Amino acid sequence: MNYTTNYHLPQWVETDRIMMEDFNQMCAAIDQGIKGAQDTAETAQANASAAQTAADAVADAYTPDNKPYVIGTYTGNGYGTQEITLGFSPSITIISGEVYTTADDPGMQHTVIATSSSPNMVYDTTATGFSVHKVGDYKPRLNVDGQRYRYIAFR
Repeated sequence: MNYTTNYHLPQWVETDRIMMEDFNQMCAAIDQGIKGAQDTAETAQANASAAQTAADAVADAYTPDNKPYVIGTYTGNGYGTQEITLGFSPSITIISGEVYTTADDPGMQHTVIATSSSPNMVYDTTATGFSVHKVGDYKPRLNVDGQRYRYIAFR
């Protein structure tokens, strides 16, 4: 009896005696080969999915157009609430008011570091940025009319 080169499957010739054991071994070898190919294909699919996920994460990573922070300024409107739109809800925001002089706060400069988990009377995060509030004489004042503020907000 002859056998195939790759999987050692029987190749009968005319003078061979055909036996049941030969058929059973051949079918078991074929079954094992198909299962191995299926397992390899499933592993390759899982690896491809993991690679796609990693590639998607890189696409969301830092680039000059996709920084993990935004720097900007706003000018206080002096009443109620003012929302600053960033395009994301910040995890940490640092806000600093320039030195200014008023009857209430001569020469004061306010700097606030706020997180999304620490909303207070003068600062809150929103789905698309943050908001500052004017609340009586509550300090720090982050929404004084005409006052310019600088901020850096981190994703």
